[in-house]
Amino acid sequence: MKGHRDKFQPVTLFGKLAAASIFLLPILTWAEPAATTLSGRATIQLKNSDSPQNLGGMDLVLAPTSLIPEIRRLRMETWRTDGLAVQHKPDGEEQPVGIKIDFADGYKNLDLRALSQAAANAATARTRSGTNGFFTFPNAPPGPHALYAQYKSRYAVAYWLLEVILLPGKTNEVNLSETNAAEIFNRFIKKSP
Repeated sequence: MKGHRDKFQPVTLFGKLAAASIFLLPILTWAEPAATTLSGRATIQLKNSDSPQNLGGMDLVLAPTSLIPEIRRLRMETWRTDGLAVQHKPDGEEQPVGIKIDFADGYKNLDLRALSQAAANAATARTRSGTNGFFTFPNAPPGPHALYAQYKSRYAVAYWLLEVILLPGKTNEVNLSETNAAEIFNRFIKKSP
């Protein structure tokens, strides 16, 4: 039995080159997105100061956005105190109604160590602000990130937890201050006469 001649024809050289370019072109043009830069300045206006203070030497962390709910969960756990809230019934019996939460003095209950440890564990990049408060994350991948930073002194305690979207091919800027802090406890220390 004789096969049909037109049914099976060898691929020509042009066809081979075309097929190779279809498969190789995406591989050759595929590359990581261009790195970008995140920079900014960290300052805070203390209640007993006339001008904003530069926050030098502050640790900053860039992490996946999954850090944001984790920090919020840890923060709610640190509000808890040791005892249970107890409701007294009319017959004198005590009934636990839940964990006692002290919202009046969050300054003492703010566990920055636990928050910074969670941020350090999730960090994709870390940096420290200079004495003038300026910071830079060079070569950061573009896309959404969580920016975590914290500050503690005898006058104030604060932490920042921001979602930032880094655009490729440009320097992205985020300034940290008391206006965009996640939480801030700014105590006024009276000057002695």
